[in-house]
Amino acid sequence: MVKSKYNVERDTHLHFENKPVSWHFFIFLFVLYAIVYMTKNCFNAALADIVNEGILTKSQTGSITAAFYIVYAPLQIVGGMAADRFSPHLLIKIGLIGGAVANSIIFFNQNYYVMLITWVLNAVVQFAVWPSVFKIMTSELCRSDRKQMIFYMSLSSTAGLLGNYLLAAFLPSWEYNFAVSAALLLGLAVGIHFYDRHINKCMIPDRVEAVEVKATASVSYSGSSIKLFWFSGMFLLLIPVFVRSVIGQGIKSLSPTMIMETYGMSPQISNLLNIFIIIAGIAGTMMVRFLLKDKMSDMTGIAVFLILTLGLSVALLFSDNLITTMIILCLMSTTSTAPTLFMSYFNSGFSKYGKNATATGIYNTAGSLGVCASGYVIAVIADNFGWGVTQGVWCASLLVSVIVALILIPMNNRFKKKEAESALDETKA
Repeated sequence: MVKSKYNVERDTHLHFENKPVSWHFFIFLFVLYAIVYMTKNCFNAALADIVNEGILTKSQTGSITAAFYIVYAPLQIVGGMAADRFSPHLLIKIGLIGGAVANSIIFFNQNYYVMLITWVLNAVVQFAVWPSVFKIMTSELCRSDRKQMIFYMSLSSTAGLLGNYLLAAFLPSWEYNFAVSAALLLGLAVGIHFYDRHINKCMIPDRVEAVEVKATASVSYSGSSIKLFWFSGMFLLLIPVFVRSVIGQGIKSLSPTMIMETYGMSPQISNLLNIFIIIAGIAGTMMVRFLLKDKMSDMTGIAVFLILTLGLSVALLFSDNLITTMIILCLMSTTSTAPTLFMSYFNSGFSKYGKNATATGIYNTAGSLGVCASGYVIAVIADNFGWGVTQGVWCASLLVSVIVALILIPMNNRFKKKEAESALDETKA
């Protein structure tokens, strides 16, 4: 057997041109990230059971999730830069093995401090998983299919979260969430090890290296990533990204506990009802992909759906029965999930500069901080002031994000105009 010339766990600047092979590997990546996302949310899915059994309070459980994201968030920037420079396949494998070990430890030991330390170490080893998945998807897989793949991959987190709550609803005890997660992550680590060896022979080197950012008269990047991200609106976009994450995560992770405490439902029923809220999030992604993708810019789409989410959050404040609350929460899940696809399209635009993994790492930092705030700060507010105040904080946060999103629309339009003018000038030259 002839040894392959390339090794995806060592070499970079490789890509597929065989579409069937590319799509098969994308399906594997989709399943991989859905499971990784599922395992990162084990504590959220178990929250209602943990609180009901009196093992931990909402804020204690939230502090474990918060500690994970406090460490995980800044490391996303490092992970993005690492995925742009080193093999994303190897970085993914490291994250999978580390995640399997962390979940195994928690299954066998439920001491609060052991769980806290273990979950922080889990964040460290998974620092580059998502940037690496995004790097492979937007640089290695067939580029003509990139937009479709970004759409499908945007559903992976919802699929993972849905799987998590289904497990929480039917497993005999919440600890088994971690046992199942450990087994799945270990299986994926073995799977990607052998899959990488299979695809080595299908890889070919990139014909053109990453394009260096060139200066224009009005948008002087001078090859600087910081200037590129500033003039494009990337840095300012982090505010809506953060708020969207706070609201989206809060709706999907805190709703079971809110329903249980407000309407006297059991943890099992609350988790089952939450499945409808999670599924509703898929509708937002579908709406963007099939109805709105060519009708509005990325920034306009983000602003529109944040405005809709703000209106629904105000309506939630005045809801006083379970049916109305469930309808509003499902609609909020739809409108708060929709902006993520626009945001992913925006991040993929940095592929031309070889900065796509760095961009998604920065983006994921803001999103992770939002998850952290939702898991701990919002949980503490709910513990001490009740769900009415919590919903009021959601409203205020969304109002700020809407204002920023409206400012971003003309800012990003100017960037695109200067970019197009620069490209035209280079063509004429």
